[in-house]
Amino acid sequence: MSETIVGTCAGITEKPTGWTEFEITVPGKQYPVKLATKEQPLVELARATHGSVATWTYNEVESEKINEHTGKPYLNRYLEGVEPGAAPAASAGSPESHHEPIHFADKDRAITRMACLKAAAVVIAAEQQAGANREDSALETMKAADRFERWVYRDIDPVPFD
Repeated sequence: MSETIVGTCAGITEKPTGWTEFEITVPGKQYPVKLATKEQPLVELARATHGSVATWTYNEVESEKINEHTGKPYLNRYLEGVEPGAAPAASAGSPESHHEPIHFADKDRAITRMACLKAAAVVIAAEQQAGANREDSALETMKAADRFERWVYRDIDPVPFD
């Protein structure tokens, strides 16, 4: 059964056996997914995506070789196709996301937003402890986080909230 991932080719290894292995970084995964092929047209197509986001299709097959640490067979992942750009498709039976997954290049911005949200929550909580009466503390926290983020990015680029 074929599987699909959206990621960026971060490395290419030519094996002496004729196999070419591609290391694909995928948002949310700690380690790259390694995909191998011997098919030259597919190798050239995959090489052309180096450094860009692409949609990778592969087949996973259990190896006859056993991993001595886990006692389970190794998994071989064979590259079947690659398309430039992100074309995520919901797999059968999985719930559809209410938004696109965050692209790994936006990770710094997401971290900044989380830090601003945390700082805003601390400020609002301190004000409430000091006796401030807020009707909607969650809304006030979001407004404060928005102000903090605008301040952080004021010299970098406009914040697209409006």
